[in-house]
Amino acid sequence: MKKVLILCLIVILSIALAGCGNGNEQSTNGSSAPKNTNNKATGNEKQVELTLAFPGDDGKKELLEKLLETFYEENPNIKVNILYVASEGWGDYFNKLQTMVAGGKAPDVVRVAIEGIEMFVQQDLALALDEYMDANPEVIGDYSDIHPKLQDPFVIDGKTYGFAWDWNNVVMHFNTDMLKAANLPVPSKDWTKDDFIEYAQALTSEKDGKKTYGFAIPNYYFGASAWLFNNEASVLNEEMTTSKLDDPNAIEVMQLFQDLIYKYKVSPVPNPNTDMINQLMAGQVGMISAGKWPFGSYMKNDFTAIDVQFLPTLKTNKVIFGVGAFPVMKSTKHPEESYKLTAFLSGPLSQTNVLSSDSIPARISVMTEVLPKTPATNWAIYAESADIAKAVESPTEYAAIAAVFDRYMSAILSNQMDAATAMKKAKGEIDAILKK
Repeated sequence: MKKVLILCLIVILSIALAGCGNGNEQSTNGSSAPKNTNNKATGNEKQVELTLAFPGDDGKKELLEKLLETFYEENPNIKVNILYVASEGWGDYFNKLQTMVAGGKAPDVVRVAIEGIEMFVQQDLALALDEYMDANPEVIGDYSDIHPKLQDPFVIDGKTYGFAWDWNNVVMHFNTDMLKAANLPVPSKDWTKDDFIEYAQALTSEKDGKKTYGFAIPNYYFGASAWLFNNEASVLNEEMTTSKLDDPNAIEVMQLFQDLIYKYKVSPVPNPNTDMINQLMAGQVGMISAGKWPFGSYMKNDFTAIDVQFLPTLKTNKVIFGVGAFPVMKSTKHPEESYKLTAFLSGPLSQTNVLSSDSIPARISVMTEVLPKTPATNWAIYAESADIAKAVESPTEYAAIAAVFDRYMSAILSNQMDAATAMKKAKGEIDAILKK
């Protein structure tokens, strides 16, 4: 009896060992490894932690963290630590990211606008994503749904460094209560500089020593560049190797801004401590030029007396755009997981639930869904402008160039310098920066 039992145990053990042997051979060859065909973690994957750098909290802290709960459901092996970087604008934010990299503390994925992507690529800080896109195309979803013009800035020398998430342009915003009081309709899309001045004059008034202005001047690089584009002018030449601010067309725009304050008296001298969005809502100015971002403030303040239109045609009519994405840093130790994160953050769910009201989604399907909810009759111009928009000039030296431009524009608007002199001096400084 014992001999029979022993024999049975030997047979059973032999079968078990044979089974283990076959399993090991298959695993080595890769044929038995489970494949994640649904882009869902299997539970056996190595746990990794990623750091996502975000400017401030951009008013999106709760929305982002709630969104990541869905990401964790699909990728339970990945944990994301969000690093909110306090900064004073994109230039300061990019400088701080560079400091992190130099200190060996680079994040894995970063929130970056068009103003910084060229710098990240030129300094070899960004990871090209094409091989990950080829290996796992399902992660990014319908790539063709991303508006091609908005995606272009993130494809450099044929390589993809990010997926367009959000974008903004510059259009004219009107306080419609003030328009009604002045018996003015929202102008047509082909309104001119003369029409604009007439509107600004009609919206300017003074009562009991309190003045209401027609227009608040956009005294910053992005906002002013939109007006330059409309006058067939720009800060830089097409190759972005030299400044064109001494061009008569550029000087003409700056002179117009100065005249709005001192000749026509329809604009206040810009004050860095004054928010033009609040001025518009309070009825202190009738028009401002901005993108979609003021709608966040409008909604928080239940302000609905608002409509939008393209900027007035000067010598032409173009629409500037800036766009953002989530590039992966080349130094990441987890490129595949970082690719999954950047694709998720750039996807339809994120664009629908995180962008809220202050940016325009870069995916065509999401634009179609959310823009009609904008509390403005002319909301469609945001979608229309994507097809004709021109990217803001964003060379590697963007931060330094923007600082020079803003400084000389402030000198013009405070009447410390005439437009021609200021723009020629700005050109000289910008050219010196570009030569470096």
